[in-house]
Amino acid sequence: MVYDRNTNKPYSTTNSNIGTNRKNGNMQNQNNTNTNIGNSQRNEENKINFTKEDAQKVLNLEDKDGKELFRFAEELGKKIKEDVSVSQIRKIYSEIKKLEYDDKGDYKYKLRLIKAQIGYTAGRFTKLRDLKEYLYLLIDVVLEGNKEHLKRFKDFFEAVIAYHRAYGGK
Repeated sequence: MVYDRNTNKPYSTTNSNIGTNRKNGNMQNQNNTNTNIGNSQRNEENKINFTKEDAQKVLNLEDKDGKELFRFAEELGKKIKEDVSVSQIRKIYSEIKKLEYDDKGDYKYKLRLIKAQIGYTAGRFTKLRDLKEYLYLLIDVVLEGNKEHLKRFKDFFEAVIAYHRAYGGK
């Protein structure tokens, strides 16, 4: 028997309790197989289908008015509004915003580090997985591109935050 550090109440560590939440000392089963069937169906319906070709459209320098960039940013902001908090998005964005292009390519190292951090965060918070897939593809395009691709990536992320908030993101 193991005891919760905060409440000093016992809880089991057997397989039957995998996925439990000990908020405020209460044991609540969070097994998604039965209790959240509606959510998993909703998540399948809201699955983001985003390809490398889409990422290239978003960061396409020929798209001078940003039509594709803002279309995809709005789509992503709308789809993640209920699952991803503003603070989770802003934490990633604050790191991206700090990136500065340099001819030596040092920004690429930092961008790859941010990609790893996004993967770690998405591993901790499964609802960030769709956002992760979007960002991974975009980062890959930025790594192949130039200064203008990095700028458009930053603009895209800023637009996602704006649309997330506009559609009622928490």
